[in-house]
Amino acid sequence: MRTPFQDIFKTRYPIIQAGMGPYDTTSLAGAVAKAGGLGLISTVGMGSFTLPGIGEYKYSAIFGEGTPEQLIERSMNRVLEGIRDSEEARFGVNIPVSEEFIPTSARLIRYVVDRLRTDPEAGKKCCAIVTSAGDPLPWSARPGESRLEVSVPIKQVIPEITWCHVVPSVRAARRCEKAGVDVVIASGREGGAHCSWRDTSTMVLVPEVVQSVSRPVVAAGGFSDGRSLVAALAMGAIGIQMGTRMIATRESDFAEAWKEILVSATEEDTLVARGFFGPMRFIRNTRALELVDATLRGAPELYKGNPTGSTSEILDLEVTGLENLFKGNIEKTPVLGGQVAGRIHDIPSVKELLDRIVKEADETLGKLQEWL
Repeated sequence: MRTPFQDIFKTRYPIIQAGMGPYDTTSLAGAVAKAGGLGLISTVGMGSFTLPGIGEYKYSAIFGEGTPEQLIERSMNRVLEGIRDSEEARFGVNIPVSEEFIPTSARLIRYVVDRLRTDPEAGKKCCAIVTSAGDPLPWSARPGESRLEVSVPIKQVIPEITWCHVVPSVRAARRCEKAGVDVVIASGREGGAHCSWRDTSTMVLVPEVVQSVSRPVVAAGGFSDGRSLVAALAMGAIGIQMGTRMIATRESDFAEAWKEILVSATEEDTLVARGFFGPMRFIRNTRALELVDATLRGAPELYKGNPTGSTSEILDLEVTGLENLFKGNIEKTPVLGGQVAGRIHDIPSVKELLDRIVKEADETLGKLQEWL
């Protein structure tokens, strides 16, 4: 199987592993890169931001102490060391650009572009910056576009990088085109973790984005196997991005209890509530239900599709929930995951998963040819 994806990213397979901050995906990114996909280092947990009613908060329990630059350097070094013997391995970095995170976003992007310009090995194997959870225009290199004082014009500073941005709507996809983004990742609301304010599914969103912009489109939200990869290609996408399915792999950095929850979940076992960066999709458990109740009390407009701020109660449930993860209390942890958890039934190695997906996709395409 070959699509324009492989020409753009120089990978074997048309598959991206999603960035899934605030959690560490360094080991997973390296495994995906070696297996032929595009692995992404997640960076949300590498910075701090101010939370109303709580103050400055930092995910130091995940990445340890250090500046954003020190933490991304460690992760990049680990990935590069792990893929050094694999000539074709490729990875990227996911950097959210939401308002709460912008100062850290700028520091991380600046470090990455400086590293890629001065380190030949990193410049070859780190081929993508994936921004998300915010507006791409302030990071544009296009003349006349207003930029934030701290922002970095990504394509102006390093033209050879492939700049991707994750969008939940056609309107946002058009802003990507205006900003000069190279690849648009269209993510339907059934995906796990950060999701759209509006309830637009992947099946509706992806073909509409493909039709509305001239940029290549990667489909995200609900993908897990070869049949869904073929469906993405049929909708006009050049490949897929997977998050929840990638968590349930042997090399994944996520807790084993988290992986087991995904294997046992059904397609009905997710809930949406207000989180750090807007709406978040969680696997149903005690903490997820508490977050839904808190959202109904403090941010009910979310369930009408209207952007609304968080509350100290919601933020406290997330912060203490993260602490519960490290105490081994998974029932009181906000477990991020998409509806596709209902289609996850095992915990394979990353290589086994990616090989299986592409093999099944080829077989599915063959069957479709017989029907035509």
